[in-house]
Amino acid sequence: MACIVLGHLGNWTIDRVVFTFHVPIFFFITGYFTNDRKNMRSFIKNKIRTLLIPYTITCLAIIIIGAVEGYFAGNAKDAALGWIYASIYGAGDSYAEPFCIKAIGAIWFLWATFWGSVFLRVSFKFNKYFRLCFVIGLFVAGYASRCICWFPFSIQAGACATLFMYMGYLLNDVKIYIVKMSQEAKIFGVGFAIVTWMAFIKNFQSFWLVHCDIGRGIIDIFGCGCACIVIMLISWLIDNKTSILAEILAFFGKYSLFVLCIHIIELNLFPWWRITGKLVQHGFPSQLQLYLVIAGKFLLISIMVWGCTRIEIIRKLFGFTSKNEYKSKLMQE
Repeated sequence: MACIVLGHLGNWTIDRVVFTFHVPIFFFITGYFTNDRKNMRSFIKNKIRTLLIPYTITCLAIIIIGAVEGYFAGNAKDAALGWIYASIYGAGDSYAEPFCIKAIGAIWFLWATFWGSVFLRVSFKFNKYFRLCFVIGLFVAGYASRCICWFPFSIQAGACATLFMYMGYLLNDVKIYIVKMSQEAKIFGVGFAIVTWMAFIKNFQSFWLVHCDIGRGIIDIFGCGCACIVIMLISWLIDNKTSILAEILAFFGKYSLFVLCIHIIELNLFPWWRITGKLVQHGFPSQLQLYLVIAGKFLLISIMVWGCTRIEIIRKLFGFTSKNEYKSKLMQE
């Protein structure tokens, strides 16, 4: 999630690293934890509660804050309507053809995750061979149709996301065999994944799932899979070898939905570069402006996330168990 924030700074050096994995790994992890224990109706209701309700709440906040900003700029009605249309359409980027579409921004990811999760869950009804064809067919449909028109609710991105969810699902399916591999095989596999990821970074051209753009095709999909595995391994090492860092990262991992929604609000409506630009005009070193913006973003996001976790109604609206319910569950266990 930290890389999601960094990936919206418009810095190419950062982009060529984080865009190799930062959105796909969320889909990858979603697929890893997807199963067929719940019936389809309960599964969809849960995804609406944990993905689309937070999307709606965040959009309302963006509309209100945007209207207030527009009021002071003398165009409150146009500003509010613009964000309302963007919220309804749910596109991650703006488009001019075949008609004007305003981006809602990074929370396109919530719609894409919803569709990808539903598509993957539907695929469980098929045998393994037809499931593979279904997933690949969805990916091809999402990739090809982007050239015709960008559909509402980021459904094409969700179709492409299904492939990465399927990869995560397969990893969970074969993890028992990975554990049984020899140490030599594990070292070779990890080394191969690292080298492949480094090559992906070095030769990075584009890999924007928000547009269903997969860069150089299968080569980059494979590189992305290797990047996801390496990042998950690094996370495992941090979790097992450190304490303070692991606790901090686990907090932001648990509340990554808060981080995403707060980030999109500040990204759409907070003029970081204009504010820091004023400081540069008054003598602040221009080469440090990027770092100042990063520090400001993470400080604001951290404070807001901490505050949201303390408000029970917000926790429930975003699908989190209340503290009292969590303690009661622990006592029962």
